[in-house]
Amino acid sequence: IMDELASVTGNEDVRPNSYNFNSVISAWANNGGGDAAFRAENILERMEVLYRQTGQEDVKPRTVTYNAVIDAWAKSGELDGAHRAELLLGHMMELFETGHNVDAKPNVRSFNTVLNAWAKSGVFDAPVRALKVLSRMEELASSDWDDVLPDATSFATVINAYARSNTFGKADSAYEVYTYMKEMYDATGNIKLRPNNIIYNSVLNACAFTMGDFEEQSRAIEIANSMLMGLDESPYGKPDHITYGTYLKVIANQMDPSPARTEIAANVFQKCARDGMVGGMVLRQLREMGMADEEFEELVGVSIWKAPSLSDLPSSWTCNVIEGKRLRRRQFR
Repeated sequence: IMDELASVTGNEDVRPNSYNFNSVISAWANNGGGDAAFRAENILERMEVLYRQTGQEDVKPRTVTYNAVIDAWAKSGELDGAHRAELLLGHMMELFETGHNVDAKPNVRSFNTVLNAWAKSGVFDAPVRALKVLSRMEELASSDWDDVLPDATSFATVINAYARSNTFGKADSAYEVYTYMKEMYDATGNIKLRPNNIIYNSVLNACAFTMGDFEEQSRAIEIANSMLMGLDESPYGKPDHITYGTYLKVIANQMDPSPARTEIAANVFQKCARDGMVGGMVLRQLREMGMADEEFEELVGVSIWKAPSLSDLPSSWTCNVIEGKRLRRRQFR
């Protein structure tokens, strides 16, 4: 509309610039439904055409523009969304390497968004595709592309690709990715590779959704125990309500109902309460553990049939909970 208005009136002040285009693309990316990704990419293509035709810097698509469109594909839910996201990443690299648009150079966010697209894609080989992107990041970083060196978010997203997949041995695979990242951090001291709650919780999530025989389930529990105790004893942080809630999900999914499972859940909950980390997820997972009402009430102080909420619990049990993804991410920056 702005473009048409400028053409009709001759008023160049109303012609859209890169800020306007980027704002609309971001809006479509955050919409995340329907044909949002297609619309976002159409706007990007319009910017590319305008820049080629006019050479004007104020309509030039830059890294942030391409990243927003990649994000739109990651959130699109389209069957080929991850493939389209990776194709666009390749287009960015070609533009930069050929000199056609040096301001389109991919950064770590570009690659991490493609990783997220594969993690969310649901395709059977998503973990393999994510690992290939991660390896490409390492290759580029070793050839002086320092701004694409994988960070903790990169590794956590690859782990999430395993957690969301039907891959056999996903707990072991997730743990291997975590171990590799920690070894890199120990070797380099790069603060961007420092383990944090997000990476530990991602491995726990892979353990929670492990599928397979008794041996596979036992291995998932073993890794979950290692991650919970490891975080508690580490200099990287302490278990939060997501850690405890996800560990309880591991126990619920990988152990059959038994007095032993109930005892483990009770011990974990009691430590969680002492740490002031009883959040909504913890309480929900405890309710779903299948405890007898008297066992639940003895532990929580409220009957399970009364559907207790956090407001029914002592404030000391919930005082350290930080709800919301954005707030938690800010905590670990």
